[in-house]
Amino acid sequence: MIITLGLALACIPTGVFGAEDISSVLETKGPKAKGIIAKPSIFRESALARLPISPRQVEFLIDHPRVSLALAHLYAPFLDNYSVEVRPDQVIHIDDPGKLAGDAELIDARPGRRVYLISGYFNIFKMRFDGHMVLMTVYSERRKDAAVSVDTTTTAYIKIDSAFAASFARLANYLFPKKVDVRIERFLHAAESIAIAVHKDPAAAHRKLVSAGEVSAEELQEFGRTF
Repeated sequence: MIITLGLALACIPTGVFGAEDISSVLETKGPKAKGIIAKPSIFRESALARLPISPRQVEFLIDHPRVSLALAHLYAPFLDNYSVEVRPDQVIHIDDPGKLAGDAELIDARPGRRVYLISGYFNIFKMRFDGHMVLMTVYSERRKDAAVSVDTTTTAYIKIDSAFAASFARLANYLFPKKVDVRIERFLHAAESIAIAVHKDPAAAHRKLVSAGEVSAEELQEFGRTF
């Protein structure tokens, strides 16, 4: 329930989109989907400022999770042991064996924003919690002199299916916040490490991706054109 990191030249200010706007996007998914943001079991919002890449490059990393994961293996080895599969219907299956798994469906893509509806499970305290998540990433361009950077904000609304499990999750969140947030912190650190590395030496990143053999030739070509 990860991956996830505008369109070229997107300049939409972070924070333009809120829960009400996401709710309208979820209309086609039914009342249960809207309930995720109406009454989430857990809510999280995380921000990264001044990533040294362009909106187009951010979009590439978000929309190509296999490339992002390969870059994480190269530049953020501390990240959890995720695997990613993009299925024929474009649903992204994410797995960290024994810890979590989920299927992420892109439900809204527009300049400056991506919204995913995710179904899956998370193991915590030796208990399995099934649930759903709405994950929104908003990103905007920042210019200073000739330099371009990007600010991103990722918002997660998590709904635990079982009423008992939801109560337990809230208790765990209250008593052990680090248990809940440590995975998010590692992911943010990884995203920042990747952005800095590909900005500093995109040619070296491309060579390492070729050597690693984790992404397709088509993805490598698009990476080269983008960075």
